Amino acid sequence: MGLSTELLVRRGSFTLDVALEVAAGETLAILGPNGSGKSTLLAAIAGLVEPDRGIVTVNDRMLTYVSGVGSRARGVPVHRRRISLLGQDALLFPHLTALENVAFGPRARGIDVAQASQIAAAWIDAVGLAGFADRAPAALSGGEQQRIAIARMLATTPDVLLFDEPMAALDVQNASLVRTLLRDRLADPITTIPGHSPVSPPATIIVTHDVVDAMILADRVAIMDNGVIIDIGATDRVLQQPASSFAAALVNLNLLNGTVETPELVRASDGRRFASEGQLPPVGSEVSIVFAPSAVVLQAALSERTPRSTEPTPETPNTWQARVDTLEPALRGIRVTFTGDSVVAEAPADEILHKQLAHGVTISAFVEPRAVTIYPRQIRHGILPV
Repeated sequence: MGLSTELLVRRGSFTLDVALEVAAGETLAILGPNGSGKSTLLAAIAGLVEPDRGIVTVNDRMLTYVSGVGSRARGVPVHRRRISLLGQDALLFPHLTALENVAFGPRARGIDVAQASQIAAAWIDAVGLAGFADRAPAALSGGEQQRIAIARMLATTPDVLLFDEPMAALDVQNASLVRTLLRDRLADPITTIPGHSPVSPPATIIVTHDVVDAMILADRVAIMDNGVIIDIGATDRVLQQPASSFAAALVNLNLLNGTVETPELVRASDGRRFASEGQLPPVGSEVSIVFAPSAVVLQAALSERTPRSTEPTPETPNTWQARVDTLEPALRGIRVTFTGDSVVAEAPADEILHKQLAHGVTISAFVEPRAVTIYPRQIRHGILPV
C-alpha cells in the first residue's frame, strides 16, 4: 500500500525521468537545487501536469497511465485522486472562516454540515488553533494560515500528502511551529472519519531546501538533480554519506571523489592523497572522501623565510597548500575559501587573526585521518553522482 510512480515529463530542453515508491505511513523528503524538477514531479503525481509517459498508482488504484508519446492519457481527475498538495502559500478561501475552510474537504466528500464541522473543529484543535475557528484568513498570520491549510489537507484523510516547500515563506519561529506540527501529525495521523471506514495512513512527500526538514520529518531522503534522482535512501545514510556536492553542502561537508591507491591511501581526482582511520574499500575502488570544514587545520601563512623542509608536498597524506580567496562569517567563526579549490575551511575568528590569514595568502592545510570518512562511490539509478 502507498504511492508508486514512474514518470517521464518533457518541457522544452528539460526532462524529468523519475521512478519512486513511498509506502503508506512513510515520509520521503526530496532535496535538490532549483530547477531540478522537484515541483514538476509533485504536480505530475497530483495530476496537474500530464506526463509524456508514465503511471501513478496509489494503494493499487491507478490514477495516471500514459503509455507513450501520442497515446491517450487515462486517469482519475484531480479532485478524485485523494491526493492533497500544499505549497508555500496557504491558498485558503478568503470568503470562508477557518472552520469552513477545513470543513470544505469533508463536505466535498458528501459528509453533512454538522459532521464536517465537527471534523474541522477537531483538526483545528489538533494544529493548535482552537480559538481561531471563526476567523477569516485575512485575520490570521502567515504561520496560522499555513497551519489551517495543513488541517484542511488532513481533514479529508488523503491517501497521499504532497508538500512543496511548506515552510519557505515563514519566519524562523513559524517555520519551527509548522515543522513540529507536521512531525507530530505525520507520526500519529488520524486515519478515520466518524461513521466511515478506516483508511491507511498517507504516503507523504516533502520537497524542501532545508536539511532540518529532512532530519526531523523524513524516513528517507532523495536527492534530485537535472530531472533525475541521483541518490535515495535512509535519511542518516544519504546525509552522512552524500553522493553529490549539493547534498554535501546541505550538511556542511567537503566532498571529494577519488580512487583507492593502496590499502592505506586514497588519491583524490585533484591529486591530493588522504588516509582515514577506517578500513578502505579494495584498491582501485571509486570512493567519496568527506570531512567537515571545521576539521581543516590551517597552518601559519607561508613566506619566503619559511624553511623549505617544513612545507608540505602533495605526497604528504591529508596535507596540501592553498591560496586564500575569501573570508566570510560562519556559524563557528570564519569560513575560508581557496582559489581554484572546492574545499572550504572554518575556524574561530581569533585563530584567523592570529595566523594573519587574508586574501591572497598561501597557507598549508591538514585534516586528521580520524576526521576523514571514505566510502564507496556508487552508481545509483544509472547516474554517477557528481
